[in-house]
Amino acid sequence: MRLGRWFDRVRRLRPALCLALLSAVYLVSTCELAARKRLWLDEILTFDASTLLPSLPALWSFLKQGLELNPPLGFVLAAGSESIFGRTELGVRFPSVIAFWIMSLCLYIFLGRRLPRPFALVGMLLPALTAAGRYSYEARPYALVLAFAGIALVAWQAATEGRKRPVALVAITVALAAALCSQPLAVTLALPFLAGELTRSMQRRKVDLPVWCAFAGATPALWLLWKLKGAAGAAASSQNVIHPLYYVGLSYFLILLPAIIPVAAAMLLVLMSPAESGMQADTDRRMPGHELAALIGFAAIPFAAVPISTLGGPFCPRYSLNAVIGLAGCLAVLLFRMAASHRRAGVAVAGLFAIFFLANQLLPESKRLNAGIEGTKSAGLQRAIERLHEDDLPIVIGRQLTFVELEHYGSPALAERLYYLTDPRAAARWTGNILFDVKGPILPKYFPFRSHFAEYRTFVAQHKRFVVTAPGWAVRQLTEEGVMLHLLGTVDGSRYYEATLR
Repeated sequence: MRLGRWFDRVRRLRPALCLALLSAVYLVSTCELAARKRLWLDEILTFDASTLLPSLPALWSFLKQGLELNPPLGFVLAAGSESIFGRTELGVRFPSVIAFWIMSLCLYIFLGRRLPRPFALVGMLLPALTAAGRYSYEARPYALVLAFAGIALVAWQAATEGRKRPVALVAITVALAAALCSQPLAVTLALPFLAGELTRSMQRRKVDLPVWCAFAGATPALWLLWKLKGAAGAAASSQNVIHPLYYVGLSYFLILLPAIIPVAAAMLLVLMSPAESGMQADTDRRMPGHELAALIGFAAIPFAAVPISTLGGPFCPRYSLNAVIGLAGCLAVLLFRMAASHRRAGVAVAGLFAIFFLANQLLPESKRLNAGIEGTKSAGLQRAIERLHEDDLPIVIGRQLTFVELEHYGSPALAERLYYLTDPRAAARWTGNILFDVKGPILPKYFPFRSHFAEYRTFVAQHKRFVVTAPGWAVRQLTEEGVMLHLLGTVDGSRYYEATLR
């Protein structure tokens, strides 16, 4: 009798134990990676900007310069984390580590109220297997916005059902306002919540005024974005010439590419499962139309993010990362409907995703599904350059990502020799983006920046010999202008040359 009660208790606790195990694996593996992996350019900006706190005026002054275009909440959280964990890679990244898992748990809660738990688990684990998992350990605001979006989604669901409605309405406002205070493209969260609530209003033939007031309560945070909108300046970047639909397609492709294998395997598993009767009670559980509309709205975010972001400069697919919430939710719903006559398919699919998730978390970083979504790699280049014998020879770094990373991690002697040559005309011609050439030199005004910015033609006129590592277009430009280049070596895919003026 007691043994039976014990088994019943274990059965009831099984979902909680499963979540605890997955959470432990995620936190340990992600924190270990966050502590070990080198920061890249954007993360170094977060790391440096957090040093300006607790002086909010100093931080605001830096943000107004336009090199860093995100609102201040992410830097405030990074500074708070660093006060606990120290000024380390883990310290500045820990808010993102926690935020990403909060989003995953919110997806589980949201889906678990409508679908059997195995399918809710699938929706919870999918984001970590997509390209979004790459940003779970990055000191940028993408994971923060995902967390706030997840919280707002769960709170909106609770508010529409009347569960703890006053608390839920406040949570909607605070979460959406916090998202807007973290990243400018959080404005695209309007798409899923407006789609969901408009659908609900049409279904009810009645407007839920308190919910709309909760949405409106977050809009004062737009003041921050308005104050920062012109910070980069109209000349900071040229207009994109590629059609926006190309970027929309690219966003979906890059987000979903790492998860193609587990998604395809899950669908195949469902289709191959033997059909059984007895699952009618589960298939009667349906996601309300307004909640499905919200998930579709999340999935459609790239269609809003691309035109909004390209108004002010080049588009990066990570600006559409919030779509992963809708993609994960829609996949969970699709698998549930596909498994209507397959009793055990849900457990099998959940087990499959759990295996992929655990393997992905425990594998070395280079073997992970999202390993191809990388920033720069400069550790090997740093070691190669530091072995150069002529200590007084200037070293020109043509890639802005590599330049800031080498400056951050290099020895004082190496950092003192590094130069970035600003040439807005060439940058506009070759890359279409001159933001760093125009705004980069402000870094020494705010941080103890040890390396140098110099105007291209002035530098070349003053230095007849120097070492250079640069992208192909910069090498061609140097060659066209009469600079002789002698290849010294290739490290981490980067070539470095000795340059001599003819």
